[in-house]
Amino acid sequence: MKTMKEKKKFKMPDTYVLIVMLIIIMCLLTHVIPAGQYDVVEGTKMVVAGSYHHVDSNPAGIADFLNSFMGGLQSGATTIFLVLLIGGSFQILMNTGSVDAMLALALKKSQGKYTGIIATIAVVMSILGALGVGNNVALAFIPIMVILCRKLRLDSIVVVAIMYFASNLGFSGSPMNPFTVLLAQDIADIPQMSGFLPRCLMWLVFTIIGTLWTVHYCKKIHNNPEKSITGIYELTDEDLNDMDKMPEIKPTHFINMGILVAVFGVYAYGGIKYNWDISVLGAAIMVLGFLTGIVGRMSPDEMAKSFVDGAKTMVYSAMLIGFASGINVIMTNANIIHTVIYYLTLPLLSLPQAISAVGMFIANFIFNFFVSSGSGQCYVVMPLMAPAADVLNLTRQVAISAFQYGDGLCNVVIPTSGLLMGSLGAAKVPFDKWLKFAFPVTMLCAAASSVFLIIMTLAQWA
Repeated sequence: MKTMKEKKKFKMPDTYVLIVMLIIIMCLLTHVIPAGQYDVVEGTKMVVAGSYHHVDSNPAGIADFLNSFMGGLQSGATTIFLVLLIGGSFQILMNTGSVDAMLALALKKSQGKYTGIIATIAVVMSILGALGVGNNVALAFIPIMVILCRKLRLDSIVVVAIMYFASNLGFSGSPMNPFTVLLAQDIADIPQMSGFLPRCLMWLVFTIIGTLWTVHYCKKIHNNPEKSITGIYELTDEDLNDMDKMPEIKPTHFINMGILVAVFGVYAYGGIKYNWDISVLGAAIMVLGFLTGIVGRMSPDEMAKSFVDGAKTMVYSAMLIGFASGINVIMTNANIIHTVIYYLTLPLLSLPQAISAVGMFIANFIFNFFVSSGSGQCYVVMPLMAPAADVLNLTRQVAISAFQYGDGLCNVVIPTSGLLMGSLGAAKVPFDKWLKFAFPVTMLCAAASSVFLIIMTLAQWA
Protein backbone atom coordinates (compact mmCIF):
# COMPACT_ATOMS: atom_id res chain seq x y z
CA MET A 1 0.00 0.00 0.00
CA LYS A 2 1.43 3.34 -1.02
CA THR A 3 2.12 5.74 1.84
CA MET A 4 3.18 8.66 -0.33
CA LYS A 5 1.46 10.34 -3.20
CA GLU A 6 3.06 9.79 -6.57
CA LYS A 7 4.82 12.81 -7.88
CA LYS A 8 2.86 14.39 -10.65
CA LYS A 9 4.66 14.53 -13.95
CA PHE A 10 5.34 18.01 -15.27
CA LYS A 11 2.85 18.94 -17.94
CA MET A 12 3.47 21.83 -20.30
CA PRO A 13 0.68 24.39 -19.97
CA ASP A 14 -1.69 25.04 -22.85
CA THR A 15 -0.33 27.42 -25.49
CA TYR A 16 -2.79 30.08 -24.37
CA VAL A 17 -1.37 29.87 -20.86
CA LEU A 18 2.18 30.25 -22.21
CA ILE A 19 1.19 33.34 -24.18
CA VAL A 20 -0.45 34.98 -21.15
CA MET A 21 2.65 34.20 -19.08
CA LEU A 22 4.86 35.83 -21.72
CA ILE A 23 2.66 38.93 -21.74
CA ILE A 24 2.97 39.16 -17.95
CA ILE A 25 6.76 38.77 -18.16
CA MET A 26 6.94 41.44 -20.85
CA CYS A 27 4.85 43.80 -18.70
CA LEU A 28 7.33 43.31 -15.86
CA LEU A 29 10.30 43.88 -18.18
CA THR A 30 8.91 47.27 -19.21
CA HIS A 31 9.70 48.38 -15.63
CA VAL A 32 13.34 47.28 -16.09
CA ILE A 33 14.22 48.00 -19.73
CA PRO A 34 14.68 51.74 -20.33
CA ALA A 35 12.51 53.37 -22.98
CA GLY A 36 14.31 54.61 -26.06
CA GLN A 37 13.88 55.36 -29.74
CA TYR A 38 15.78 55.98 -32.93
CA ASP A 39 14.86 58.89 -35.15
CA VAL A 40 13.01 57.85 -38.29
CA VAL A 41 13.67 59.15 -41.81
CA GLU A 42 10.72 61.36 -42.66
CA GLY A 43 8.14 59.61 -44.81
CA THR A 44 9.68 56.15 -44.25
CA LYS A 45 9.93 53.45 -41.62
CA MET A 46 13.74 53.50 -41.67
CA VAL A 47 15.59 54.48 -38.52
CA VAL A 48 18.61 56.78 -38.53
CA ALA A 49 21.80 55.03 -37.42
CA GLY A 50 23.44 56.65 -34.38
CA SER A 51 20.27 58.52 -33.41
CA TYR A 52 19.23 56.34 -30.47
CA HIS A 53 18.13 58.36 -27.46
CA HIS A 54 16.19 57.77 -24.27
CA VAL A 55 12.58 58.88 -24.05
CA ASP A 56 10.10 59.09 -21.21
CA SER A 57 9.42 55.74 -19.65
CA ASN A 58 5.96 54.25 -20.08
CA PRO A 59 5.98 50.95 -18.14
CA ALA A 60 2.98 48.65 -18.48
CA GLY A 61 0.45 48.43 -15.66
CA ILE A 62 -2.55 46.22 -15.00
CA ALA A 63 -4.69 48.20 -17.44
CA ASP A 64 -2.04 47.77 -20.17
CA PHE A 65 -1.92 44.03 -19.48
CA LEU A 66 -5.69 43.72 -19.82
CA ASN A 67 -5.83 45.97 -22.88
CA SER A 68 -3.05 44.02 -24.62
CA PHE A 69 -5.45 41.23 -25.54
CA MET A 70 -7.80 43.49 -27.44
CA GLY A 71 -4.83 45.41 -28.82
CA GLY A 72 -3.27 42.17 -30.03
CA LEU A 73 -6.51 41.10 -31.67
CA GLN A 74 -6.71 44.46 -33.43
CA SER A 75 -3.05 44.29 -34.44
CA GLY A 76 -3.41 40.78 -35.86
CA ALA A 77 -6.90 41.35 -37.27
CA THR A 78 -5.94 40.76 -40.90
CA THR A 79 -4.34 37.39 -40.18
CA ILE A 80 -7.11 36.42 -37.74
CA PHE A 81 -9.87 37.06 -40.26
CA LEU A 82 -7.85 35.27 -42.93
CA VAL A 83 -7.72 32.17 -40.73
CA LEU A 84 -11.51 32.22 -40.32
CA LEU A 85 -12.02 32.69 -44.07
CA ILE A 86 -9.66 29.79 -44.75
CA GLY A 87 -11.59 27.50 -42.42
CA GLY A 88 -14.92 28.44 -43.98
CA SER A 89 -13.95 28.33 -47.65
CA PHE A 90 -11.95 25.13 -47.40
CA GLN A 91 -14.86 23.46 -45.65
CA ILE A 92 -17.03 24.30 -48.67
CA LEU A 93 -14.39 22.76 -50.94
CA MET A 94 -14.11 19.65 -48.78
CA ASN A 95 -17.89 19.20 -48.60
CA THR A 96 -17.99 18.96 -52.40
CA GLY A 97 -16.01 15.71 -52.06
CA SER A 98 -13.26 16.98 -54.37
CA VAL A 99 -10.46 16.79 -51.82
CA ASP A 100 -11.28 13.25 -50.68
CA ALA A 101 -11.48 12.04 -54.27
CA MET A 102 -8.14 13.59 -55.27
CA LEU A 103 -6.35 12.37 -52.15
CA ALA A 104 -7.64 8.85 -52.69
CA LEU A 105 -6.44 8.98 -56.29
CA ALA A 106 -3.00 10.25 -55.20
CA LEU A 107 -2.68 7.53 -52.57
CA LYS A 108 -3.62 4.85 -55.09
CA LYS A 109 -1.17 6.13 -57.72
CA SER A 110 1.66 6.44 -55.20
CA GLN A 111 0.96 2.91 -53.90
CA GLY A 112 1.55 4.02 -50.33
CA LYS A 113 4.99 5.58 -51.02
CA TYR A 114 4.40 8.46 -48.63
CA THR A 115 8.03 9.62 -48.64
CA GLY A 116 7.77 10.80 -52.24
CA ILE A 117 4.55 12.71 -51.54
CA ILE A 118 5.94 14.35 -48.40
CA ALA A 119 9.27 15.33 -50.01
CA THR A 120 7.57 16.75 -53.12
CA ILE A 121 5.16 18.90 -51.09
CA ALA A 122 7.99 20.13 -48.84
CA VAL A 123 10.13 21.23 -51.82
CA VAL A 124 7.18 22.98 -53.50
CA MET A 125 6.41 24.86 -50.27
CA SER A 126 10.07 25.84 -49.92
CA ILE A 127 10.00 27.31 -53.44
CA LEU A 128 6.84 29.29 -52.60
CA GLY A 129 8.50 30.45 -49.39
CA ALA A 130 11.51 31.66 -51.35
CA LEU A 131 9.17 33.74 -53.49
CA GLY A 132 7.74 35.34 -50.35
CA VAL A 133 4.21 33.92 -50.54
CA GLY A 134 4.63 30.45 -49.06
CA ASN A 135 3.92 31.13 -45.38
CA ASN A 136 0.46 32.53 -46.11
CA VAL A 137 -0.31 29.71 -48.55
CA ALA A 138 0.93 27.17 -45.96
CA LEU A 139 -1.65 28.32 -43.44
CA ALA A 140 -4.37 28.03 -46.07
CA PHE A 141 -3.47 24.44 -46.99
CA ILE A 142 -3.31 23.09 -43.43
CA PRO A 143 -6.88 21.62 -43.59
CA ILE A 144 -6.07 19.57 -46.70
CA MET A 145 -2.77 18.34 -45.27
CA VAL A 146 -4.57 17.14 -42.14
CA ILE A 147 -6.70 14.88 -44.32
CA LEU A 148 -3.67 13.66 -46.28
CA CYS A 149 -1.61 12.85 -43.18
CA ARG A 150 -4.55 11.11 -41.57
CA LYS A 151 -4.89 8.81 -44.56
CA LEU A 152 -1.10 8.25 -44.62
CA ARG A 153 -1.17 7.28 -40.91
CA LEU A 154 1.17 10.14 -39.93
CA ASP A 155 0.65 12.86 -37.30
CA SER A 156 -0.11 16.55 -36.91
CA ILE A 157 3.60 17.43 -36.58
CA VAL A 158 4.09 16.34 -40.19
CA VAL A 159 1.26 18.64 -41.29
CA VAL A 160 3.05 21.73 -39.96
CA ALA A 161 6.45 20.42 -41.06
CA ILE A 162 5.57 20.05 -44.75
CA MET A 163 3.53 23.25 -44.81
CA TYR A 164 4.83 26.04 -42.55
CA PHE A 165 8.28 24.64 -41.68
CA ALA A 166 9.24 23.88 -45.30
CA SER A 167 7.89 27.22 -46.49
CA ASN A 168 9.69 29.17 -43.78
CA LEU A 169 13.02 27.50 -44.56
CA GLY A 170 12.54 28.61 -48.17
CA PHE A 171 11.68 32.09 -46.90
CA SER A 172 14.77 32.10 -44.67
CA GLY A 173 17.26 31.07 -47.34
CA SER A 174 15.68 32.80 -50.33
CA PRO A 175 17.92 34.63 -52.83
CA MET A 176 15.02 36.87 -53.89
CA ASN A 177 12.62 37.30 -50.97
CA PRO A 178 11.00 40.72 -51.54
CA PHE A 179 10.23 41.19 -47.82
CA THR A 180 13.76 40.56 -46.55
CA VAL A 181 16.55 40.29 -49.13
CA LEU A 182 15.37 42.80 -51.74
CA LEU A 183 14.15 45.25 -49.12
CA ALA A 184 17.41 44.97 -47.17
CA GLN A 185 19.47 45.50 -50.31
CA ASP A 186 17.48 48.62 -51.07
CA ILE A 187 18.05 49.99 -47.54
CA ALA A 188 21.76 49.04 -47.64
CA ASP A 189 22.09 50.73 -51.04
CA ILE A 190 23.48 47.73 -52.93
CA PRO A 191 22.18 46.31 -56.24
CA GLN A 192 18.94 44.32 -56.12
CA MET A 193 19.37 40.54 -56.65
CA SER A 194 23.15 40.81 -56.10
CA GLY A 195 24.66 37.82 -54.30
CA PHE A 196 22.06 35.58 -55.95
CA LEU A 197 24.13 32.40 -56.39
CA PRO A 198 25.58 32.17 -52.84
CA ARG A 199 22.07 32.69 -51.40
CA CYS A 200 20.73 30.01 -53.77
CA LEU A 201 23.25 27.64 -52.21
CA MET A 202 21.94 28.39 -48.72
CA TRP A 203 18.33 27.99 -49.89
CA LEU A 204 19.27 24.55 -51.20
CA VAL A 205 21.04 23.65 -47.93
CA PHE A 206 18.04 24.72 -45.83
CA THR A 207 15.60 22.86 -48.10
CA ILE A 208 17.63 19.64 -48.05
CA ILE A 209 18.07 19.73 -44.27
CA GLY A 210 14.38 20.41 -43.63
CA THR A 211 13.10 17.84 -46.13
CA LEU A 212 15.42 15.06 -44.95
CA TRP A 213 14.57 15.80 -41.31
CA THR A 214 10.83 15.61 -42.04
CA VAL A 215 11.07 12.45 -44.16
CA HIS A 216 13.22 10.79 -41.47
CA TYR A 217 10.57 11.64 -38.86
CA CYS A 218 7.84 10.25 -41.11
CA LYS A 219 9.71 6.97 -41.52
CA LYS A 220 10.30 6.75 -37.78
CA ILE A 221 6.65 7.16 -36.78
CA HIS A 222 5.40 5.05 -39.70
CA ASN A 223 7.55 2.13 -38.51
CA ASN A 224 6.83 2.76 -34.82
CA PRO A 225 3.74 4.91 -34.11
CA GLU A 226 4.75 5.16 -30.42
CA LYS A 227 7.60 7.49 -31.44
CA SER A 228 5.16 10.10 -32.70
CA ILE A 229 5.46 13.32 -30.70
CA THR A 230 1.74 14.08 -30.79
CA GLY A 231 0.34 10.63 -31.57
CA ILE A 232 -0.52 9.51 -35.08
CA TYR A 233 -3.95 10.26 -36.45
CA GLU A 234 -6.55 7.67 -35.52
CA LEU A 235 -8.35 6.23 -38.50
CA THR A 236 -12.10 6.61 -38.31
CA ASP A 237 -14.54 4.10 -39.77
CA GLU A 238 -15.01 6.53 -42.64
CA ASP A 239 -11.25 6.57 -43.27
CA LEU A 240 -11.13 2.78 -43.29
CA ASN A 241 -13.98 2.63 -45.76
CA ASP A 242 -12.23 5.19 -47.96
CA MET A 243 -9.14 3.01 -48.03
CA ASP A 244 -11.16 -0.06 -48.97
CA LYS A 245 -12.97 1.54 -51.86
CA MET A 246 -12.10 4.26 -54.31
CA PRO A 247 -14.49 7.24 -54.16
CA GLU A 248 -16.23 8.01 -57.41
CA ILE A 249 -14.28 10.67 -59.23
CA LYS A 250 -16.42 13.18 -61.09
CA PRO A 251 -15.45 15.87 -63.60
CA THR A 252 -16.49 18.50 -61.06
CA HIS A 253 -13.79 17.21 -58.69
CA PHE A 254 -11.09 17.95 -61.27
CA ILE A 255 -12.62 21.34 -62.00
CA ASN A 256 -12.63 22.26 -58.31
CA MET A 257 -9.03 21.21 -57.86
CA GLY A 258 -8.17 23.24 -60.94
CA ILE A 259 -9.86 26.23 -59.32
CA LEU A 260 -7.80 25.62 -56.17
CA VAL A 261 -4.52 25.61 -58.13
CA ALA A 262 -5.56 28.62 -60.22
CA VAL A 263 -6.54 30.73 -57.20
CA PHE A 264 -3.23 30.19 -55.44
CA GLY A 265 -1.28 30.43 -58.69
CA VAL A 266 -2.77 33.85 -59.37
CA TYR A 267 -2.07 34.93 -55.79
CA ALA A 268 1.54 33.72 -55.99
CA TYR A 269 2.04 35.66 -59.25
CA GLY A 270 0.44 38.79 -57.80
CA GLY A 271 2.53 38.49 -54.65
CA ILE A 272 5.72 38.50 -56.69
CA LYS A 273 4.69 40.96 -59.40
CA TYR A 274 2.47 43.40 -57.49
CA ASN A 275 3.44 42.79 -53.82
CA TRP A 276 -0.04 41.56 -52.92
CA ASP A 277 -0.32 41.18 -49.17
CA ILE A 278 -2.25 38.85 -46.90
CA SER A 279 -5.50 40.82 -47.28
CA VAL A 280 -5.60 39.97 -51.00
CA LEU A 281 -5.21 36.32 -50.07
CA GLY A 282 -8.42 36.68 -48.06
CA ALA A 283 -10.24 37.81 -51.22
CA ALA A 284 -8.74 34.89 -53.14
CA ILE A 285 -9.92 32.48 -50.46
CA MET A 286 -13.49 33.77 -50.82
CA VAL A 287 -13.30 33.30 -54.60
CA LEU A 288 -12.24 29.71 -53.91
CA GLY A 289 -15.23 29.13 -51.63
CA PHE A 290 -17.80 30.67 -53.97
CA LEU A 291 -16.59 28.97 -57.17
CA THR A 292 -16.06 25.48 -55.73
CA GLY A 293 -19.44 25.57 -54.02
CA ILE A 294 -21.15 26.54 -57.28
CA VAL A 295 -19.28 23.91 -59.31
CA GLY A 296 -20.07 21.33 -56.62
CA ARG A 297 -23.77 22.17 -57.04
CA MET A 298 -24.23 23.19 -53.42
CA SER A 299 -27.21 25.35 -52.56
CA PRO A 300 -26.59 28.78 -50.98
CA ASP A 301 -27.81 27.44 -47.62
CA GLU A 302 -25.45 24.45 -47.84
CA MET A 303 -22.54 26.74 -48.66
CA ALA A 304 -23.40 29.02 -45.74
CA LYS A 305 -23.61 26.10 -43.29
CA SER A 306 -20.31 24.65 -44.54
CA PHE A 307 -18.62 28.03 -44.23
CA VAL A 308 -19.77 28.55 -40.65
CA ASP A 309 -18.81 24.99 -39.65
CA GLY A 310 -15.32 25.45 -41.12
CA ALA A 311 -14.82 28.84 -39.48
CA LYS A 312 -15.69 27.33 -36.10
CA THR A 313 -12.79 24.88 -36.37
CA MET A 314 -10.37 27.81 -36.70
CA VAL A 315 -11.43 29.85 -33.67
CA TYR A 316 -8.68 28.40 -31.45
CA SER A 317 -6.04 29.28 -34.04
CA ALA A 318 -7.46 32.74 -34.76
CA MET A 319 -7.65 33.87 -31.15
CA LEU A 320 -4.15 32.52 -30.51
CA ILE A 321 -2.74 34.83 -33.17
CA GLY A 322 -4.33 37.84 -31.49
CA PHE A 323 -3.09 36.92 -28.02
CA ALA A 324 0.46 36.39 -29.35
CA SER A 325 0.34 39.85 -30.97
CA GLY A 326 -0.36 41.30 -27.53
CA ILE A 327 3.32 40.86 -26.61
CA ASN A 328 4.37 43.25 -29.36
CA VAL A 329 1.63 45.69 -28.32
CA ILE A 330 3.10 45.87 -24.81
CA MET A 331 6.61 46.50 -26.15
CA THR A 332 5.48 49.12 -28.63
CA ASN A 333 3.45 51.09 -26.10
CA ALA A 334 6.32 50.98 -23.61
CA ASN A 335 8.86 52.22 -26.22
CA ILE A 336 11.36 49.44 -25.55
CA ILE A 337 11.70 47.76 -28.97
CA HIS A 338 14.44 50.12 -30.17
CA THR A 339 16.20 49.79 -26.82
CA VAL A 340 16.41 46.03 -27.27
CA ILE A 341 18.00 46.31 -30.72
CA TYR A 342 20.39 49.04 -29.52
CA TYR A 343 21.82 46.90 -26.75
CA LEU A 344 21.88 43.78 -28.92
CA THR A 345 24.14 45.50 -31.47
CA LEU A 346 26.58 47.11 -29.01
CA PRO A 347 28.60 43.92 -28.24
CA LEU A 348 29.23 43.32 -31.96
CA LEU A 349 31.75 46.16 -32.04
CA SER A 350 34.16 44.27 -29.79
CA LEU A 351 34.07 40.90 -31.63
CA PRO A 352 36.64 39.59 -34.16
CA GLN A 353 35.61 40.22 -37.77
CA ALA A 354 34.41 36.72 -38.72
CA ILE A 355 32.74 36.16 -35.37
CA SER A 356 30.99 39.54 -35.56
CA ALA A 357 29.09 38.28 -38.62
CA VAL A 358 27.82 35.37 -36.54
CA GLY A 359 27.09 37.86 -33.77
CA MET A 360 24.90 39.82 -36.20
CA PHE A 361 23.02 36.62 -36.99
CA ILE A 362 22.49 35.84 -33.29
CA ALA A 363 21.41 39.41 -32.54
CA ASN A 364 18.81 39.27 -35.32
CA PHE A 365 17.67 35.84 -34.16
CA ILE A 366 17.03 37.23 -30.67
CA PHE A 367 15.48 40.46 -31.88
CA ASN A 368 13.02 38.54 -34.05
CA PHE A 369 11.32 37.36 -30.87
CA PHE A 370 10.18 40.93 -30.37
CA VAL A 371 9.47 41.85 -34.02
CA SER A 372 8.54 38.69 -35.94
CA SER A 373 7.63 40.52 -39.16
CA GLY A 374 10.43 40.19 -41.72
CA SER A 375 9.84 43.58 -43.35
CA GLY A 376 9.18 45.20 -39.95
CA GLN A 377 12.45 43.92 -38.57
CA CYS A 378 14.25 44.92 -41.76
CA TYR A 379 13.19 48.56 -41.41
CA VAL A 380 14.51 48.68 -37.85
CA VAL A 381 17.64 46.54 -38.19
CA MET A 382 19.17 47.18 -41.61
CA PRO A 383 19.71 50.95 -41.22
CA LEU A 384 21.82 49.96 -38.19
CA MET A 385 23.43 46.79 -39.56
CA ALA A 386 24.56 48.37 -42.84
CA PRO A 387 26.76 51.11 -41.29
CA ALA A 388 27.77 48.68 -38.51
CA ALA A 389 29.09 46.32 -41.19
CA ASP A 390 31.22 49.16 -42.57
CA VAL A 391 32.67 49.83 -39.11
CA LEU A 392 33.37 46.12 -38.54
CA ASN A 393 34.96 45.77 -42.01
CA LEU A 394 32.22 43.38 -43.09
CA THR A 395 30.56 43.58 -46.47
CA ARG A 396 26.94 44.66 -46.56
CA GLN A 397 26.01 41.41 -48.33
CA VAL A 398 27.13 39.54 -45.20
CA ALA A 399 25.09 41.87 -42.99
CA ILE A 400 21.99 41.27 -45.13
CA SER A 401 22.35 37.49 -44.91
CA ALA A 402 22.94 37.70 -41.16
CA PHE A 403 19.67 39.60 -40.84
CA GLN A 404 17.84 37.29 -43.26
CA TYR A 405 18.81 34.03 -41.55
CA GLY A 406 18.29 35.38 -38.04
CA ASP A 407 14.86 36.71 -38.90
CA GLY A 408 13.68 33.61 -40.78
CA LEU A 409 14.97 30.75 -38.64
CA CYS A 410 13.72 32.30 -35.40
CA ASN A 411 10.15 32.28 -36.73
CA VAL A 412 10.09 28.48 -36.44
CA VAL A 413 10.55 28.41 -32.66
CA ILE A 414 8.88 31.52 -31.20
CA PRO A 415 5.32 31.91 -29.92
CA THR A 416 5.15 35.52 -31.16
CA SER A 417 5.01 34.47 -34.83
CA GLY A 418 1.37 34.79 -35.84
CA LEU A 419 1.60 32.47 -38.85
CA LEU A 420 3.41 29.77 -36.85
CA MET A 421 0.88 29.91 -34.03
CA GLY A 422 -1.94 29.96 -36.57
CA SER A 423 -0.55 26.87 -38.30
CA LEU A 424 -0.04 25.04 -34.99
CA GLY A 425 -3.54 25.93 -33.90
CA ALA A 426 -5.11 24.82 -37.19
CA ALA A 427 -3.26 21.49 -37.05
CA LYS A 428 -3.86 21.20 -33.27
CA VAL A 429 -0.17 20.89 -32.36
CA PRO A 430 0.81 22.07 -28.84
CA PHE A 431 3.69 24.54 -28.93
CA ASP A 432 5.94 22.46 -26.66
CA LYS A 433 5.42 19.39 -28.87
CA TRP A 434 6.36 21.45 -31.92
CA LEU A 435 9.57 22.65 -30.25
CA LYS A 436 10.61 19.05 -29.64
CA PHE A 437 10.51 18.47 -33.40
CA ALA A 438 11.65 21.85 -34.72
CA PHE A 439 14.30 23.09 -32.29
CA PRO A 440 17.07 20.57 -33.15
CA VAL A 441 16.75 21.04 -36.92
CA THR A 442 16.54 24.83 -36.51
CA MET A 443 19.82 24.76 -34.59
CA LEU A 444 21.30 22.64 -37.37
CA CYS A 445 20.27 25.27 -39.92
CA ALA A 446 21.63 27.98 -37.60
CA ALA A 447 25.00 26.19 -37.53
CA ALA A 448 24.99 26.00 -41.34
CA SER A 449 24.20 29.73 -41.46
CA SER A 450 27.09 30.54 -39.13
CA VAL A 451 29.56 28.54 -41.23
CA PHE A 452 28.30 30.28 -44.37
CA LEU A 453 28.67 33.74 -42.81
CA ILE A 454 32.20 33.02 -41.60
CA ILE A 455 33.29 31.72 -45.02
CA MET A 456 31.72 34.64 -46.86
CA THR A 457 33.29 37.10 -44.42
CA LEU A 458 36.74 35.65 -45.03
CA ALA A 459 36.04 35.74 -48.78
CA GLN A 460 35.00 39.43 -48.51
CA TRP A 461 31.72 38.68 -50.31
CA ALA A 462 30.58 41.84 -52.06
